[in-house]
Amino acid sequence: MERFIQFSVLSESKVWIQKGKLTVDQMPRLSDILVSGNSILEYQINLERKNEQVNCYGNLVGTLSISCDRCGQILQFDVDEEFTFKMVPETNPESQNCKEILLDDEDLDIDFYRNDRIDWQDILEDQAILSLPIRNLCEEQGQPTCEIPLNPQEIKNLNIENPFASLIKPGWQNN
Repeated sequence: MERFIQFSVLSESKVWIQKGKLTVDQMPRLSDILVSGNSILEYQINLERKNEQVNCYGNLVGTLSISCDRCGQILQFDVDEEFTFKMVPETNPESQNCKEILLDDEDLDIDFYRNDRIDWQDILEDQAILSLPIRNLCEEQGQPTCEIPLNPQEIKNLNIENPFASLIKPGWQNN
């Protein structure tokens, strides 16, 4: 399926609607974050043209496999994300005479399309990445608290392999 839609093909009287499923291999930036490649997201994306502006809205639903930042255990993260924003044509920076522009709050909900093309799969991948938590911890994903094995042998190895291990010397004191 083509991942681009031409802006000029969008009708001002009809909404362009796309529904389906996305696999991780269709979202390369997201596959770098996920643990396993069997995650699938169901989506619906709607593009509605108003002159040069495109209103984009839709939703993502599915489960992604992520890992705990603390213990590395695989976690299942449920995605149920609705999104809405506007797209406008990308402007040439030279036409702005390199002036600084102060952005308002509503400017943060604007994205750009280039060369008469909108990459709708890229939009969905962005929304999936934005739905992920800032930190992935077992207890924040409804799992029991992390089980981190702490035996003296592992701690001894950590001190040897640590590049700052030389700072941990007997007699050295913190001020």
